[in-house]
Amino acid sequence: MVNKKEQNQKKMTPREYIRYKVRSLPIGDCYMSNDWKYVGEAMIMVTRIHPQGTYTLGFYVVDTYCLGVKDSSFHFSIDKFQYEEMLNDIKSLMMKVSYEEVHNLVYGAVAFAEEGGIQPDESFKLTQYILEEDTDEVPLIEYDFGRDGKHFLCANDRIELSKYAPVLKKTVGDDFFYLLPGMKEAKPGSEYMDLSFVDNMMSALEKMKKCSELPEEAYSFVHPEYPAELNVKHKWLAEMLYSPEKSVYLTDDDLSRILALPHDELRDDLENIVLYETGQTYSGISEEQWNGEYKSVILHCMLLLGELGDEASLPTVLLTLCQNADYYDYHFGDSLSDVYVPTLYMIGKNRPGDFMAYMKMPGLYPYARIRVTETVAMIALKEPERRDEVIGWFRELLMFYDGRLEKCECCDGVLIGMMTNDLMNLKAVELLPELKKLYDTGLVDEMCCGNFKTVVKEIKGDKEPLLHEYSFDIHERYRKLKRLLKD
Repeated sequence: MVNKKEQNQKKMTPREYIRYKVRSLPIGDCYMSNDWKYVGEAMIMVTRIHPQGTYTLGFYVVDTYCLGVKDSSFHFSIDKFQYEEMLNDIKSLMMKVSYEEVHNLVYGAVAFAEEGGIQPDESFKLTQYILEEDTDEVPLIEYDFGRDGKHFLCANDRIELSKYAPVLKKTVGDDFFYLLPGMKEAKPGSEYMDLSFVDNMMSALEKMKKCSELPEEAYSFVHPEYPAELNVKHKWLAEMLYSPEKSVYLTDDDLSRILALPHDELRDDLENIVLYETGQTYSGISEEQWNGEYKSVILHCMLLLGELGDEASLPTVLLTLCQNADYYDYHFGDSLSDVYVPTLYMIGKNRPGDFMAYMKMPGLYPYARIRVTETVAMIALKEPERRDEVIGWFRELLMFYDGRLEKCECCDGVLIGMMTNDLMNLKAVELLPELKKLYDTGLVDEMCCGNFKTVVKEIKGDKEPLLHEYSFDIHERYRKLKRLLKD
C-alpha cells in the first residue's frame, strides 16, 4: 500500500521536485569545459543522484567576463544508459572537476555580473536549486572575473550589445570594455553610444517635426484707436518711467514716491502710458527701436498696476495681452510670465468671467493667452477653497475648444499643449475626459507636456508639481526682474 508521503512525492512535477527536493539528493560527478579560462565562457554540468539510481543534471553556460549565467537547463531523473550516453558526448569537451570548483565559478560569476547591474538568465531561478545554497559551508575558491577586474562584454551582435551596455553604463559608468564580432580590439565603455538613445533622439526629432507642422491660430486681432499723444497728470512720473537710467529697475525710494500719489490718479496715468505706448508699437517695432536703448515703460506700468490691485485696470491689462509676438519680445523679453501672472492675479482673481471672455476671443497670440490660464490655475493653488470654481472654469474652456481646435478658432495645438501644464499642476483628474477629446484630434503639441498617456500619469501621480515661483511684493518683483533682464 502506498503511503501518503509517497503519494505526495509522486504528484510533484519535475520543476516542483527540483525546487523543493533535489538539494536533498547527493551530488554526483561534475564537469567543466577545458578552455573557459581562455575564452571567458564555461560549460558546466552538475549531477544529482536519485535513490532509485536515476540522475538529474543541471547544465550552465557561464560568462566569466561579464554576464554571469547566460543560460541553463536541466534533465530530470534520466536512467543510467541516457546518463552514460551524455557523458560520451561531452567527455572530449569537458573535464571532471570537484563540486567546489563548479560552485565557486557559477556563484562568483553571478556576483561579478550583478556588480555591473546584470542579473542571471531567467532559467537560473529554477536551476540554481540543483546547486548547493551559496553559504560558508562550501569552501571558497577565488577566481578572476572580467578583464583586469573590469567587465568585458563580448557581445554576439549589436542587439546583445544594446541590451547590456546601457546597464553597465548606468552601474559602472565607462569603466568596462566591449567587443563585437569583426572588431580587431575591445573598446572602452566611453566609446559606446547607446543605440536606444539614438532611437529616442530620432523619435524626438520626428515629434518636433510633426509639432512644427501643426496648424497655428492666425493673429487677427482688430485694434482699437490708441491715443496719439501722451496725457498724464503727473509728468514727473512719465519722465521717471521713460528714463533710460530706470529702464530695468525702480529703487525702493522711487517706488515709495510713486505709490504715495493718490491711487486713482496714479492708475489713470499708468493706464494712459500703457495705451499710448501700445499705440506706438502695436503695428510693429522699427529697426531703430530694436537697436536703441531698451525702455521698459510698459513693464513698469504692469508691475505698478498690479501693486495697486484695482479691478478697474483689468480691461487695459488684458488689452496688452491682445498684441503680437514682436510686442512682447520688445517690451518684456523673457519676463512675460513674471510680469503678467502676479499682476493678473492681483487685479483679476475675482473676475474669472473677464478671463473667460478673453480666452474666447479669436485671433490672439497663444503665448499671451497662456498667461491667463496660468493665472486662473494660480487662483486654486493660492486659494484651495476655490478649486471647484477653477475646475469648472477650465471645463467650460475645454468644452468650448472641442470642435474649434480643428479650425484653429480661438485656440491651437500650442495653446492646448501649454494649458495642459496648468491642469497637471492642478492635478485636474476631473478634466481628463474633456482633455482627451482634444488630444484625440492629433493636433495638440506634445512637445509641451508629452502624449496623453504621459499627461494622465502625471495628473494621477503622487509627484508634487514643480511650480514656477512668483513674487507678489513689488520690491522683490523688481529685484527678480533686474536679475532676469540683466541675464
